[in-house]
Amino acid sequence: MKKQILILAMFTLALVFAGMKSYGQGDINYIDAASTECVTPTTLDCADDDALHPIPGKTYTYGVTVNPTVTTGYIRWFVYNATANGADIITGGSIATAVGAAEADGGGSLYLLDAEDNVYNSDTNTQPTIDISWQSFNSATTEILLVAYVEGEAGCSDNIEVYRIQPSFSFTLDIAGLMPDGTLPASGSNANECVSPVQIASYDGTNLNMDYGENYIFFAVNAANFVHSWQPTFTIVDNGTETTVDISNIEWAYPDQAIANDGTNATGTWNAATAVVNAQDASGAVGDAGECIIVRVHLDHGTAENDANANRYFTLGVDGVMYDAGATTGNEYANSNLADLDPGTNSPCTNTETDQATYDLTPRPEIVTNTAVGVGDMSFEPKP
Repeated sequence: MKKQILILAMFTLALVFAGMKSYGQGDINYIDAASTECVTPTTLDCADDDALHPIPGKTYTYGVTVNPTVTTGYIRWFVYNATANGADIITGGSIATAVGAAEADGGGSLYLLDAEDNVYNSDTNTQPTIDISWQSFNSATTEILLVAYVEGEAGCSDNIEVYRIQPSFSFTLDIAGLMPDGTLPASGSNANECVSPVQIASYDGTNLNMDYGENYIFFAVNAANFVHSWQPTFTIVDNGTETTVDISNIEWAYPDQAIANDGTNATGTWNAATAVVNAQDASGAVGDAGECIIVRVHLDHGTAENDANANRYFTLGVDGVMYDAGATTGNEYANSNLADLDPGTNSPCTNTETDQATYDLTPRPEIVTNTAVGVGDMSFEPKP
């Protein structure tokens, strides 16, 4: 009988605790989901592109019409740096010197990103078109030419035309808060999360000592139209919480490193706020769809109550500078001309604004002492 009573008592306690929410754990420092959503990049209406004014990383088709059609001759496509190698492409009736100075395909050029295989710089090609993508470079100081050199039938004659390439810079950043499950909030709304449950409340005979726990809040940043890499600069635009936050509390990760959907802590790599973000596309170039990183901000509340006597929110800003292939070592991200562009109405297509997003924390209940009418309010024990 005693054994039955004991079992019944244990079962009753289990039911009681099963109905209670556990406040023993802090907020998890990863996104507990199989994947994350990414904010849609902003289209710059002020930045037009075409084959002669290409967006870095985007592939364009160039072509010529040759009359008569080349069958036993060839069409040689190659990229020539007229600033570095001189204005003369053909000298003494020969193009050999210019061909020898042609920009290398496959990663060795500061200007050419990728050119169509078996067509680029070939003296057996007869195809009148070529697909090419470009790096970002300053066309005001460097004259880059796409050369179409045609040797006619049986090598009897030749001709040449060139296209001047002047890239259209259109590197953009966009940011949005992420819900704890890795999804974006409804359009026009801020991402939100409940403030951490109280972790410790301990009375020492004089004070009620508190630890209000911690929150990890997440943002998605989408970088579009860049080549190689970019360096972020994060700013705390506004901190409407009572919790002290500085840049050391901000980190970022690639999306596959920020998630853990197996109930364990993420084993992925988180990077310092100023760490360089590399293009994840195998080509080293990212187009207008962009690539995302996930940013987390650690709010270690400590004794900061963050109750409902005010709105609780945190606004994070981000700017960035794209990699400068022509810079000296240590200055690869110092070129302000490669800063992300904004679609602002006053100065569109300039870096005049910091992209930002606000994250809301649902505050904890505010408790105010209240006694019977006619009796003065009594003080709570102090919380240092």
